[in-house]
Amino acid sequence: MRRALITGTTSGIGYAIARRFADRGQRVIGLARSAAPDLPQGYRHVRGDITDPDARDAAVRASEWIDLLVLNAGVCRPATLDDEEDPWDHVMDVNLNAPHALLRQALPILRPGGAVVFIGSTLSLRGRAGYAAYCASKHGLLGLMRASALELAPRGIRVNAVCPGWTETPMARADLERSRSASRARAEAEAALPLGRFVDPDEVAELVAFLASGHARSITGQAYEISGGEGV
Repeated sequence: MRRALITGTTSGIGYAIARRFADRGQRVIGLARSAAPDLPQGYRHVRGDITDPDARDAAVRASEWIDLLVLNAGVCRPATLDDEEDPWDHVMDVNLNAPHALLRQALPILRPGGAVVFIGSTLSLRGRAGYAAYCASKHGLLGLMRASALELAPRGIRVNAVCPGWTETPMARADLERSRSASRARAEAEAALPLGRFVDPDEVAELVAFLASGHARSITGQAYEISGGEGV
């Protein structure tokens, strides 16, 4: 039986990934701030913040050993460069510093031949006005992914990233609701996508499952965009 440690498992993409593996009888250990989600018996929940070293340590100890580490937990706090309140430190802590720290803590229990998947964003690849902290943190995540892929290749551990665009998640809905009209903002976002629709979290989960599988045994150091054609 394979075993995965996944962060941010209580909603959105993280929940879909955890469900994808747990539904197929694999052991999943989830680390998230909220109460345990409704998932199959093979799921074990560790409640805590990824920025908390004790919470990360508890998740690693609960896992014992893993074949897969999915670094999904993240926040989006938009702010212009001249806003009085600057979310930079918080966004960097959650989106970049904590995943780096958990990767380091989990390495001793990540078995040779295993995989690490970072959940980035299309804003790992592009910029967006008013989202400097988020863009910088997600760009940094790809740098961490690529360097880690080279460092861990001799151990047979593959490291990749998945970069979703607009996805049917609470984070995306919250982002749309910051506009004057959420429905109009969504319509404009969909109109800008060649495929004309938001990504389903289960689609992201399937891509993560592929990258974790033996079918992707020659893939490492890559960032896969899943966005309905955004930016093409």
